[in-house]
Amino acid sequence: MADYQDQDSSEDSRINEAKKFLNLCNDTDSNNRAEALDDVRFCAGDQWPVDVQNSRVLESRPCLTINKVDAYVRQICNQIRQQRPRIKVQGMNNEADAKLAEILSGVCRHIEYQSSADVAYDTAVEYAVKMGWGYFRVMTDYISDDSFEQEIYIRPIDNPFTVYFDPNSQLPDGSDAERCLITTVVSKKTFKAMYPGMDDGQGFTSRGTGDSDAEWVTKEDVRIAEYFYTVKTPTKLVLLSDGTSVYQDEMPSEQALADAGITIIEKRDTYKKQIKWCKVTAMQVLEEGDWAGKYIPIIPVYGQSCIIDAKHKKFGLVRMAKDPQRMYNYWTTALTESVALAPKAKWLLAEGQDEGHEQEWNQANIKAMPVLRYKQTDTEGRVAPTPTRLQPEPPPAGIVTATQGMSNDLMTVVGIYDPSQLPQGNISGKALAGQQQQVDMVNFHYYDNLTRSIAYCGRIILDLIPKIYDTERVMRIIGADEKPEIVTLNQRVTDEQGVEKILNDVSVGRYDVVMDTGPGFSTKRTEAVENMMTLLAADPNLMATAGDLIFRNMDFPGAEIIADRLAASNPLAQIDEKSDVPPQVQMQLAQAQQMIQQLQQEKQMLAMDIKYGATMQQAKEDAHTKRTLMETTARAYNTQTMAEVKVNDQNTRSITSQNKTEIDAIVKLLIANLDTRQLEAEIERRNDEQFAYAREAAKDIAHEANPLTGELQTNISMPQRDVALEPIQPQPMQQPMPQGVQ
Repeated sequence: MADYQDQDSSEDSRINEAKKFLNLCNDTDSNNRAEALDDVRFCAGDQWPVDVQNSRVLESRPCLTINKVDAYVRQICNQIRQQRPRIKVQGMNNEADAKLAEILSGVCRHIEYQSSADVAYDTAVEYAVKMGWGYFRVMTDYISDDSFEQEIYIRPIDNPFTVYFDPNSQLPDGSDAERCLITTVVSKKTFKAMYPGMDDGQGFTSRGTGDSDAEWVTKEDVRIAEYFYTVKTPTKLVLLSDGTSVYQDEMPSEQALADAGITIIEKRDTYKKQIKWCKVTAMQVLEEGDWAGKYIPIIPVYGQSCIIDAKHKKFGLVRMAKDPQRMYNYWTTALTESVALAPKAKWLLAEGQDEGHEQEWNQANIKAMPVLRYKQTDTEGRVAPTPTRLQPEPPPAGIVTATQGMSNDLMTVVGIYDPSQLPQGNISGKALAGQQQQVDMVNFHYYDNLTRSIAYCGRIILDLIPKIYDTERVMRIIGADEKPEIVTLNQRVTDEQGVEKILNDVSVGRYDVVMDTGPGFSTKRTEAVENMMTLLAADPNLMATAGDLIFRNMDFPGAEIIADRLAASNPLAQIDEKSDVPPQVQMQLAQAQQMIQQLQQEKQMLAMDIKYGATMQQAKEDAHTKRTLMETTARAYNTQTMAEVKVNDQNTRSITSQNKTEIDAIVKLLIANLDTRQLEAEIERRNDEQFAYAREAAKDIAHEANPLTGELQTNISMPQRDVALEPIQPQPMQQPMPQGVQ
């Protein structure tokens, strides 16, 4: 954007153009402006006609204002705030890049965040609902006082009556406007401080009725106007053989085209469009410059409009709600007045019944008396009836009914109904949502018109970005999830071949704005978690493939950590969003890589089988040979052992028989002096020892028979328990032997 420069141009034609344009807008839009001003006042609470209000004040009669219109306006505006439209950038030709489109969307969000654009949007749509139109603007300014870098800002216009928009504009977003005037009336003292040395109109005198300059300079104030206007320069557009198109005055020379082998294919008449800007008073031009973009950066937001008798009529919600609101105020005031002026309940009693208690009866209507005392006779001494109270007339039923009717009419006009008046009973959630959707659709055009205006604002920003951010710059962008990220625009790098490239070049490709409406990111994330949990309950295996997405959409401390851990073990989740490769391609590559790894593992297993298959077969054959040899050797040992066992068995039986004879003799000798029980116990013990000895000897023989297995052969006979295997040696006697025994 060119620097602004001061210029003393008392005879500048732009001043006259600005004055004429202001008069044109006033003549064309005077009725709309007058009615809109009354709408704003009415919504602010000034709802009684001045003459009616003055007459009632003189008569000391009430003028009540029950302002329901403002509540309806706030309800519509707050619904829009909950689902504010969002700018989203998309490519339009083959030079556009999806990644750069995301970056440009992030730049637009960055501009909205740093500008507090929600204030500008809300202010404009609030005026559109109240009176039929509002405005906000796009402007550029330096980042700081000590910087040459500029930023793009979205600013509100607090007073839409200071804007005089092109009356010839027909499009609903105002993108076809060619002129616009924004005026500000300041005091002459303030003007001198802002522009020292400039003419503040001290010598100006009004020439009479109809003097247009009287709207610009008064005794105390001076009007400053920002004037945007379009300059169109006729030229020719040339189509070249390489597919490019250039203006004729910007074409290379014919020799250069011939050297490059480029020829002219077609020409057509066109014009160059340039937006100019200047700040003027009625006396001189204060500042001027060229606007960097091709659109006038004043964005209108319209409410409702129609064409009546070739005139553009604009209005908002308040315009049609005035009469029901006034009627409601009238009937509410009448009801209040009727109740307030109605006589209070009086006591009826005979003359003389309050004698001596006059003060109590006089204060009965203003104090809570615990008792009221009276005399039972009147002044003539006759018995009088008990005092009774006369009830006042109730409020007029007609006024109450009319008040309720006016309230219903007001809701019908604005299209917003009390939930208690909707169909009641057992209805499904889907039916209830349908009813609410029908109510919301009545005023949806305000939201839709704001969406169009924000889309036009996005196009203005896209047009300015290559011109304002035309150098290498590191800046913040805001993602769709509202997370910031630092990127470098117009970054110059050199590849491996030494070729210089520009990354994130915002001047390449054509892009457009597609509005993202509906719930915001937080609401969508909550809904996503609910739907994901429903799917997870139906298919628990979903956690293995999409568990990181489920936790990443949850909003509690540690959810991101859990998501990162799940993503680390899931190849499909390891997508680099900053890569030039699209996420879908990255996912396909991850799946292919996972399949390749599985095939490699199977290949290794097959190679192991091939390599060790012969070795395993040889091992089996060797084991079979060894097993055959062991069986042959075992049979040889078994034959030899059987012969030895038979001999040993015979020897054992003879020894056992002899030992038994000796034991019987000893028993007979000891039976006289030994206790029978002790003798039997001793014999049992000796038999056990001999039996154990015999079994151990048999085991040793069996081990010798089969040293490979160490197991007893089934054909080896074992000694029985009831036969002693060793003679019992007689023990020394503790008592003298009986006579006759040596």
